[in-house]
Amino acid sequence: MEAVLKNVESTSELLAVSQTDYVKQWDEGTVERAFQWADYCEHIYNRFNANSTIRTAIQNKLQQINERLSKTFTEYRDLTFPDLGRCRDVLLVSLLKNPACPCSVIKSLLGSFKQNEGSGEVSQSFSYLPRSISCKSAGEVLWTTNVNRAAAGGLCMEALVKGSILGEHIQKLLSHAGNESFVRNLLDSVSQPSIKGDKAPEIIAGALLSCQGVTSYDVTRNVIFTWLQANPNSLLNMCQEMPVLTLTKLAQQSEQFGLAYMGILKNWASAMSYDVTSGEWMASEGSSVPFITLIEHLRSLLSSGDPLERETLRELREMKECDGGFEERGLSVWGDALSQLNTGQSGYRHQLT
Repeated sequence: MEAVLKNVESTSELLAVSQTDYVKQWDEGTVERAFQWADYCEHIYNRFNANSTIRTAIQNKLQQINERLSKTFTEYRDLTFPDLGRCRDVLLVSLLKNPACPCSVIKSLLGSFKQNEGSGEVSQSFSYLPRSISCKSAGEVLWTTNVNRAAAGGLCMEALVKGSILGEHIQKLLSHAGNESFVRNLLDSVSQPSIKGDKAPEIIAGALLSCQGVTSYDVTRNVIFTWLQANPNSLLNMCQEMPVLTLTKLAQQSEQFGLAYMGILKNWASAMSYDVTSGEWMASEGSSVPFITLIEHLRSLLSSGDPLERETLRELREMKECDGGFEERGLSVWGDALSQLNTGQSGYRHQLT
């Protein structure tokens, strides 16, 4: 029993440290061992929860531990016996809410979230644990519970949860002056290819969508948009990989993103050439998307409502005029785009021609 109490004390100290700046020194190996200790505490809870004598002994020990740690750590939160039953969730939330948590650790934690097939529930699994960790508590604390599913922009739940957690962590970082460089480093880290198959554009888009309608997240959103503009490859990957509806939602959310997005569409169009034989606009190999894909992007923007719809139409007309204002097919990619869009314009508020 003495060994059990000693291990509970050690894990309590570990949880206390996970909420402090000392976590800067942690790496993925440290986090792995921390979750193993948290898993041990859950085992202790499950084993002794029904044993009133041992449960009382552990509760008394926790009371002593809490009194000691509260004097050492100013923001320490008491650990209760029921907390031992969800110790991994407690550790997870502490790390994700700690601005000092290293980028590599945050990326690893984000990569561990997977959506359970069929149920739609998001869980977290680590290769070194025998089962998945329920992230209900993490979702309640870190993921805005009033997320508008209609504003999800076609993203899956897994991407929304990961993005929401990333956005929350960035918000925590930005609450302390001078942390902008840490945010950029974090975004750089998340954008790197992952062996776990995570799609960085989805996570970043999820972070941006989680900021929608939350005034306190305006700075977070602007910092992410600014980072995207400074990283054209990441912006291009997002425009190539994200659902069209997602990109339209982001353009509605930020004029800054809308301008950058339109710039990508212009580059795609300028890389196309007209094939007289097939009578179609063809994309240059490796530099553009098919003409029909360009039309899908533009059609979504034109169905978004003002002011984005009006601004998109203005851009299209300007580009057509820059090409010479031709109406004949094959002379202007923008003229032909407007002509094709005009075919299905019943849902638009403004006349395309």
